[in-house]
Amino acid sequence: MKLISAIACSTAAIGGSLFVPGMAAATDVHCRSEHGTDVTLIDGETACRAATDSYGQARATGIDGVGYANATSGATAIGIGAAGGVGASEGAGGVPVALGLGPDAVAMTSTTEPGMRTFAISIALEGSRAGVETAEQTVVCLGAAAFAWNADSGDACLATPFGLWRTHGTGYPG
Repeated sequence: MKLISAIACSTAAIGGSLFVPGMAAATDVHCRSEHGTDVTLIDGETACRAATDSYGQARATGIDGVGYANATSGATAIGIGAAGGVGASEGAGGVPVALGLGPDAVAMTSTTEPGMRTFAISIALEGSRAGVETAEQTVVCLGAAAFAWNADSGDACLATPFGLWRTHGTGYPG
């Protein structure tokens, strides 16, 4: 009878572990900066930094990754790094957004038009690279999962396991 009880308890424990969700162990840090502040938080391999001048707003988040945002000249910068990725955004005006999601993913976005409300976004997934540089009006996508878009110029790229696509836009209509 004890053998049957042991088998029943073991089966219940194994079955329960398959159907009952476990607790996630992600480490996350959130940095927020306004009015000339510089905030850095580090927790093991997770980190964030948000820095601004008197007129910028920066938000950075690291969720088992590294987020960085630097905003000047009225920019609103957002950088998110998760699951081993890095998201880094810098703006001298405009709204730069960078999301690095997954191991070895790096997304970098930079806006350089003070006083303008330009928008640029880069998203990189596991092992890929994505970047936007508005001063050069370039977008870069490398790897198997990357997206970048410069709304000011209209340029965009998308990297997938099936190839790389690029568009050369004309920016926002007049």
